[in-house]
Amino acid sequence: MKKTLLALALIGASTTAFADSWIYGGASVGQSDLNGKTSTSMTVHAGTGILPFIGVEAGYTDHGDFDIAANQELSASSVYFALKPSIDFGPLHVYARAGAHSWDKEINGSKIDDGIDLMYGFGAEYFIMGPFSVGASYNNYELDNDNIDSFTLNATFHFL
Repeated sequence: MKKTLLALALIGASTTAFADSWIYGGASVGQSDLNGKTSTSMTVHAGTGILPFIGVEAGYTDHGDFDIAANQELSASSVYFALKPSIDFGPLHVYARAGAHSWDKEINGSKIDDGIDLMYGFGAEYFIMGPFSVGASYNNYELDNDNIDSFTLNATFHFL
């Protein structure tokens, strides 16, 4: 019984060590929703774990192009910086994300608005081969009076 408990404790300690990798990076692709209009979104991100259960992450998101009227296409993008608390359950990595993002909105290529607002999200990843994980996430970006919701599929490589 003692050996079994010791083995479980060691497995638990080793899996939580992956909770926030020292350095990681990846990409996401999915769907963004702005006021009922949808578009394809793409994100690249990189981060680091500063404590066993919390990290910091930065990324760039192209929210896509939204048809808002005849011959009018609104495009939006964000650069974000967020805190990322996380925990591992074996190969399953569960996390949240909260921070600020600097955003731009354009209509037909002409900038119409920009600002800095809050963003948040959550997701889960599954380690499929060594340091490589795949998963899904939800993120919400505030843009003044608008919100962009993104549902994405992620691929991340954990370097250290």
